[in-house]
Amino acid sequence: MIEDTAKAIIKGLHSQKDIEKGRMVAKYMKTSRLEFQGVLVPEIRKTARRHIRSVPLESLPSLAQRLWANKIFEPRLAGVEIMELYSKKGDIDTAIATISWMIDRIDTLSLCDPLCIVCLGTLMIRDASVQERIADWRKSDNFWRRRATVLPYVHLGKKTIYRSEYGKMILDGVTYHLSDSNLFVAKAVGWALREYSKKEPEVVREFIEEHKDIMPKLAVREGSKKLK
Repeated sequence: MIEDTAKAIIKGLHSQKDIEKGRMVAKYMKTSRLEFQGVLVPEIRKTARRHIRSVPLESLPSLAQRLWANKIFEPRLAGVEIMELYSKKGDIDTAIATISWMIDRIDTLSLCDPLCIVCLGTLMIRDASVQERIADWRKSDNFWRRRATVLPYVHLGKKTIYRSEYGKMILDGVTYHLSDSNLFVAKAVGWALREYSKKEPEVVREFIEEHKDIMPKLAVREGSKKLK
């Protein structure tokens, strides 16, 4: 079933291929070596969801990995969509292991961010101990993996998601990376703080003021954008 479903999703996406849009996206995605077919994100999601209706929940991670064996962006993003669904109800350990496997194969923000914001964020809401389970990623030489440990806090800070008890989780989560000067990590720190500042501006203002001497200017700037 997995192989047939993967082939059906890949075929469905290929049928919507727009060569000119694909070229434009490829030019924009300077960090990626993948091929781009130019299929719009809503259509990628629709295609993935249409073909997995009869796929058992426990088979979704394998299907996502099968799609990631493809060197084309759109099937990989379909795999992220599948992992979003799995993260809501699937086994947490399996979800973390699959996401970890996917992170090792990332070379673009457009896959890292939806995978790690929503999927890992959802898992943290289900079980706060996910923070500890991915703590070793903070020390990785792979900056995508380090960025991945920050992005879930963007999800927790969203207006429709945020709860007061998430505040400490967010600040604890970004603190480890405050002095990380890598562009992608620093920007993720700023993004998480900016999202949180929409709910708790004074808390974030005080936090940035306290730590600004060790934070990259990019992180300070991004984290302060919504503060007046």
